[in-house]
Amino acid sequence: MILADIIVQTLQILIPAYIANGSPPFLIRMPFKKHPLDFGLKIGKNRVFGDGKTIEGLILASIMGYLMGLLVTYFISILPSTITALSLPPLSYLFIGLGAMIGDLIGSFYKRRMGLPRGANMGLLDMEDFIIGSLIAVRFYTPYSWYIVIIALVLTPIVHRAANIIGYKIGVKREPW
Repeated sequence: MILADIIVQTLQILIPAYIANGSPPFLIRMPFKKHPLDFGLKIGKNRVFGDGKTIEGLILASIMGYLMGLLVTYFISILPSTITALSLPPLSYLFIGLGAMIGDLIGSFYKRRMGLPRGANMGLLDMEDFIIGSLIAVRFYTPYSWYIVIIALVLTPIVHRAANIIGYKIGVKREPW
């Protein structure tokens, strides 16, 4: 496997996952009622996920992951034929977005069990949970190199932090982490 293959295959997973993960905060300013995924249910004194995890956000993230995956697939199709991309059906990109949100939900669930409020900074948990969910989702469709996992886990905190700072400055994120 050559470096170009690894880069393309990594981006084939990361770009839809990043877009999926970054999409739900744009719903904050939308003038319609959002429906919490946990329907307000609690475990003990704390919500299961909290108000920040909504049905609308889950749907938006999955759709955006899918659409971005289709765009990535198009760009891969115009690359030189010597580059080997992952063999992913279009539907897999929907599941990359969904996997990102399931990973994020697991992180949120864990934070609520620790009694942390919405927006509390959990360092790497907040940065890696969604990408791990996406990597697991892709694994159902095709095998991939451990290089991809390593690159994803190293690159994601950098991209995540930068995206959150930008999101905070433009008003779609409540905190810059």
